[in-house]
Order: sequence, then C-alpha cells, then structure tokens
Amino acid sequence: MHQTAEESAARSGTTDGAGGDPDARGRDTDQDTGQNTGQGDGKGDGKGDGKDLDDREPAEDTDEQEPGSAPVLKAPPGVEVVEPPIPERVRRPADGVRLAAAVVLLVLGLLVADLASGTRGAVEQDLTDATSGLPRLLLTLLGWMSGIGVLLLPIGVGADLLVRRRPMQLIQALGAAVVAGVLVIVLAILVQSGNGGFVTGVLTRPTTTGHTGPLDIVIVSMLALLTVADISGRKWVSPIATTVVIATLVTTLLSGAMTLAALACSLLIGWMVGLAVRLVFGVTSTRPPGTEVAAVLVAGGLPLTRLELIDANDAGDRRYLGQTTQGSLDVHVIDRDTFGLASGRRLLRVLRLRSGFTRPPALTLRSEVEHRTLMGLALHDAGIRAPKPVAVSEVGPFSAVIAYDEPHGTALSDVDGELDDARLAAIWRLAGTLHRRRLVHRQLGPSTILLDDRGGVALSRLGSGDVAADDISLRIDLAQLLTTVALTVGPERTVASAVAVLGEDAVLRAVPVLQPVALSPDARVALKSHKSVMGELRERLVALRPRAEAVEPVQLRRISPRGVVTLLGGGIAGYLLLTQLAQVDIGQVVSTADWRWAALLVLFAAATFAGASIALGGAVQIHLRFVRTYMTQLAVAFSGLVAPAAVGNIALNTRYLQTSGLSPTIAGASVGVAQVAQFCSYFVLLVISGVLAGTGPAVSFSPSPVLVAGILVVVILALGLLALPKVRALLTDRVLPQVRSALPQVLAVLQHPAKLTQLLGGALLLDMSFVAALVCATRAFGAQAPVAAIAVVYFAGAIVGSAVPTPGGLGGIEAAMSFGLISIGVDSGTAVSSVLLYRLATYWLPIPFGWFSLNRLQKVGAI
Repeated sequence: MHQTAEESAARSGTTDGAGGDPDARGRDTDQDTGQNTGQGDGKGDGKGDGKDLDDREPAEDTDEQEPGSAPVLKAPPGVEVVEPPIPERVRRPADGVRLAAAVVLLVLGLLVADLASGTRGAVEQDLTDATSGLPRLLLTLLGWMSGIGVLLLPIGVGADLLVRRRPMQLIQALGAAVVAGVLVIVLAILVQSGNGGFVTGVLTRPTTTGHTGPLDIVIVSMLALLTVADISGRKWVSPIATTVVIATLVTTLLSGAMTLAALACSLLIGWMVGLAVRLVFGVTSTRPPGTEVAAVLVAGGLPLTRLELIDANDAGDRRYLGQTTQGSLDVHVIDRDTFGLASGRRLLRVLRLRSGFTRPPALTLRSEVEHRTLMGLALHDAGIRAPKPVAVSEVGPFSAVIAYDEPHGTALSDVDGELDDARLAAIWRLAGTLHRRRLVHRQLGPSTILLDDRGGVALSRLGSGDVAADDISLRIDLAQLLTTVALTVGPERTVASAVAVLGEDAVLRAVPVLQPVALSPDARVALKSHKSVMGELRERLVALRPRAEAVEPVQLRRISPRGVVTLLGGGIAGYLLLTQLAQVDIGQVVSTADWRWAALLVLFAAATFAGASIALGGAVQIHLRFVRTYMTQLAVAFSGLVAPAAVGNIALNTRYLQTSGLSPTIAGASVGVAQVAQFCSYFVLLVISGVLAGTGPAVSFSPSPVLVAGILVVVILALGLLALPKVRALLTDRVLPQVRSALPQVLAVLQHPAKLTQLLGGALLLDMSFVAALVCATRAFGAQAPVAAIAVVYFAGAIVGSAVPTPGGLGGIEAAMSFGLISIGVDSGTAVSSVLLYRLATYWLPIPFGWFSLNRLQKVGAI
C-alpha cells in the first residue's frame, strides 16, 4: 500500500531527541520527556486504564470485525506511509505454544493417572462427595444451567460472531465442533472394541453394561467451538460460557457417567482441536495499519514525514523506517498476532539455562513495552549510545509502538582491517560503564557493537538485558564481549587491551563463564568458523595468573542433552519399576523374608566397600589408612544421590589421594588404575558366569551359543566404530592421553606383586560381594535360581545402571534386574521383592553412613 497525504506544516513542540547528539546527557526537559513517551492528548496517550494491552476490549468492537469493515485511520496530513497490504488472517505463535503445552499436559496426565490408579479413584470419590454435599437448590440450578446452556450457548456464540461480521470464523468454529465430535466417537469405538490399550483403564470405569465413555462429546465439542470463536474478553459471552462449562463438568461427574480423568481429558482435547483449527486456518488479523501507527506518532509530538515498512516480522516486531524533519527513526510495532516469537525463543533459553543467566519472557505487551523503554532510558542515562526511545504509545487495544533514535556506525562484524588501540579501549570503557551501572545487555555479539567515524562505540540494539543486574549476569556479558572482540582482533590483543582498561581482576572474573552456551546467537555463529578462538582466549586469561588454582567453569545450563537423556531414561525406568511395584505387597515382603539371609546380605553389602578400599590401596605406592579409605567409599555412596556413580567415585577418590600426599596427576592416574582393575574383574567374572550359566549338569564348560553370538556382535560393532574417523579421533584426543598418563602408574604397580595382588583381589572382592548379595536377596524369599545365572543378571543390571544416567542407576537397575530374574525362572513377585531388598542393602542403607563419613572426612581434612 502506498499512501500519500497532503503536505502540511510540521507539528510544533517536538524534542531534540530525534535528531540531536545521542551522547548528550541531561538535555531533555521534563516536558520533552512527556511528549516523547506519547503522553500527549491524542491517540498516543499511553496511560491507558490499567489493563494490559492484550487484555482490553475495544469499546465499539472496531478491531474485532472482518478486514475492511472497521474504520481505518488515515495518515496524518503531510505523512507518506509505504507498506504492503496487511494479511487478512494470521497464525499466532501463542496458539502453537498453547497447543504444545496441551499435548504435554495430556500425555503426562494419562501416564500419571495410569500409575496412580488408586489415588485417582480416591480423588474422584472425594470430589464426588464434596460436590454432592452442595445445597440441593444449587445442584438443581447447575443442572438447569448445564442443560439449557449446552443448547443455547452455541446459538449465542454464533449470533455474536455474525454481529461482529465474522461468518467464516463461525463456519470454522462449527467445523471444529464436528471434528471434535468425530474424534470422540472414534475413541469410543476403539475402547468398546478392546483396542484402547491402557487408555481404557485410565479414562473409563466398568459398569453393568460395559464401560463408561472415554470422553464427553458435549464438553469436547463445546471447548473446540469456544476456542475457535475466541470468546476471551467478550463481556457477556465469556463469563456465561465459563459458567456453562463448569456446570456441565459438575453434573456429569455427579451422575457417574464419566470419570474425573475422562472429564479432564475432554477439556484438553477440545482445547487442542480448537487450537489446531486456529493454526490451520489462522485468525482474523488485529494488526493496525501503518496509517494508524503514523497517526499515533504524530499525535505524540513527532514531526513525522514518511513511514516505510522495512521488516514485516523481526523477532515478533514490525519495523518501520520513520523520517522526520530532524532525521530518521527506527519504529517498532509490537502486535498481539506476532508477539510471542521472541518470547518463545527467550522461554527456551530460560529453560535451557539456569536462573539469573537470562531474562524470562514478557507475558504481556505492556510489560514488554515497559521493559524496552526502561532499558533504552537507562542506557541513555549512563551515557551509552544505544537506541533511545523518543515515542512510546498504544496503537489500538492490541498493539504498541516504540520509536527509537538509533546511533549510526559500522558493526564490528563488518569492520575491514585492524582495529586501533583507541577503539579497543573505547569498547572496554563501554563494558566498564555497563558494569558500574549494573546494566546487563546479554546480546553483545559482533553485530551489536557499532564503531563510528569519530572513534566512538555504540550499541545497535537494546538486547534482552536488565537493570540492577546480578554478578553472574555481568560476568557473562564480559565473557561475550571478550569473545566478540577476540573474533575480530585475536585473543592476544583482546586480553591485553581489556586488562589495560578494566584491570586484571575484573577480566579474570569472566573465565568461569567463558562457554559457548553463554554467547549471543550471532557470536555462536561466528565462533563456528573460528572454533579455536574461545580455547585460546581462555588460555591467555589463565596465563595471567599461572600459579592460581584452576577455576572451575560455572554450570550455566539448566537443561542439557545429558539432562534430557537422564530425564527420559529415568522416566522410562521409573515407569517400568513402578509398574512392577504395583504387583508387590510391601507388608508381605517384610513378613515373608528370611532374615537370616537378609543379615548375610547386609554383610556382603558392607564387603563391597571393603573391596573398593582394598583395590584403591593397591593402586598407589603409599600406605593408605584402611578406615579412612573405607569411609571414603561410603562417602562415594552418598555422592551417588546427586551425581552418576562414576563421577562421584572419581572425584572423591582423587581428592582423597591428593590429601593423602599424592600429586594431582598421580592421584588421577591411580584412580584410573583402580577403575581398570575393576573393569577387568567385571569382564572376567561376566565371561565366567556366562559360560557357567550356559552349561548343563555335566559342567562341560561349553559356552552358550547366545553368549558366543553376543561376543561376536560386540567385536564386530567395535571394529565398525573404529573404522569411523570421528571415533578414532575421539580415542586419539581423549582416551589415549588418559591411558598414557595412567601407564607409568600401572607399570609401577606391576613391579610390586603385593600391590598387584591387593589391587586385583580388592576388585574381585567388590564384584563377588555384589553377586553374593543378590544371591542372598533371592534366597531370602525362597528362590533357588543358579548362582551363575544370578551373577549374569547382576552384571546385566550393572550395565543398564551405567547406561541410565540417573543417580545410582535408579530405576534402570531395578527394572533390569527384576526382568533378568524373571527370565531365569523366578516368579515376578519374588523377583521384584528380591531386587528391592538387594537395593535397600547395597544402595539405600549405606547413604546415611556415607553422609556421616563425608562430613567426618571433611572435618579432619581427609578430602
């Protein structure tokens, strides 16, 4: 759309913020500021009535009508507006987020309801008792509201849409209701035919004639219709619809025709169908045209002459280039239709990173507008050249506009040639100003830093920062800026120039957070083509104080790939374990166990820690006190609550050896030797157990064909992996250096037969004690499975426990060992009971002793 209005004289009363020196401080008067923020007397009045921008309802529904039916403000005289036609229908990102959340809630709800069947029934009974106790008159009124409302509500919603001239939306709403009804019918057929799976048990209840319905067709269809009709904010329709839905839920629950889970799923599925229809067909656009934006800006006091759309959807904003009599402006229009794109990305970053490292997304348009304005004014007050808000105002009930006076310059990513020392110093002075004012930016990437022709430095965007920032956020900002500058001038000049301006202490504070995850998106993209920059930068910073203790990186991630695997693996293993626990009567387990075998089980569990202590003592040349070494292994058991077993084992044992007099290198190598010995013991016992488990009564030692085939498959897979260049590189870069560091210690142990015997004997005692403990657990419940077969079950369970990255292999070990015992002939109830008793003695019982040992060792300085 190209619209040109008649030329007229420019409005008076404007400020110098649109075209003056961005660095000038204290020049704007209070009167100017009031005009700049849209607090004039026209449509730019930003005070509002206290409601959020996206929660308001227009007085005359002009924005709720079909495109072309609502009156559109014309461009003010003398202002040329250039933009293409606004689309009639749009797909709102918020609908996609809501649909994803509804799917997650539905799946989690079904799984939880399946696991907690007894609790589900109790809750349903409690709700039924509570609602049935309501006064009879109120129950009668609810019944009338439900019956009459179900009939009249669709008619009222349809009439409301027709009055608002939205016939297509009415057709889509009715279509969504039909689709929802068909979905309910299909699910009911599946349940009645016996193909519903576990959903049948969750959503239905047996009756004298079969089962209750899995979903309520009335609620599902009604929710789908209301969602597509978009009744939120309608003065009369919204409260009436809410009352009818609640009345229908209560009366249906009291009638016993539906379970509580079925009613909850009906609400979610109806909502999901409505959201899916909105995403497929879109919703009526409420975006104000450029003419209305121009009118609001002019009414706010800006001498606007031209407004041209330059980006229709940048991070959820529409961006216009505004021309005034004093210069150009960058105009951002935030619409409800697109609001959520940037917030969605920010939400993912909040979920991925720990608290404080990123700002949560704004939930409303008003909060987003206020935050951007605050950041712009805070940076301007600090004397930092950055986009300065000169006009802020609402544009209708569902949009807002912010006009910025932007600094000019060349982005650091586009700079040709070397940067001189003066410009580098200016960059670090900017960082120093941010830190002194406690302002965090969070997007100090190569495209954010601007360099002008006068040697000055500015910021091209406000970022997603905050005022009164915490210490860790400021350190992350510095780490981003160090990486950004290093990508341009190299790590050596970066460190030297930063130290010269900020000081050594201030620069070294960024070392723990110097990680790719802390960088802005454009910095991470640039880092992909210069992968060695961050490592070299860290080395340069650490070299400033080479004798200082190594600084551990700050854990920035809240969600990592390992965390996702841990969550999924633990969830699956927990589901399998809880399914088996549902078949076990704990009281019967306690009363039927033979406690003579249980006592022997506890002794073997204690022997496992003795084996680990002996093996560790055999891996070092110095003498270790057995009691302290034993307590260290108990402390390892306690650390398994918060870390995978291998991690806690290595960390605590290495620390213990260091405090015992070994250097860090030799301590790490010694722990590696102990790990190698335990692996060798594990492998030898596994092969022997597998061979014995596959022999007959004659004990001919002919190995099982399955075991032979399994070994061949493992060998073939290992050779195939070694053929991959990345696997070979991994072995060369990570595995071989550790082997080389441990090799001298291994050779030293081999030269002392007593130490070698102690090392291997302790490792064998460790694994044999675990096997004996599991055998005792099975014997405690009368199972007489062969010892060799039980040993194979233990080793298989240990493998699963190391593969599932949960603390102590929780869930995975229990599920694997229970399955293994069942597969060798132990009945399911006895198998689960045996594994529970085994884990109680070998994992849970040592934990309080481990806590005591850890605290005691810390007090005496042993770790």
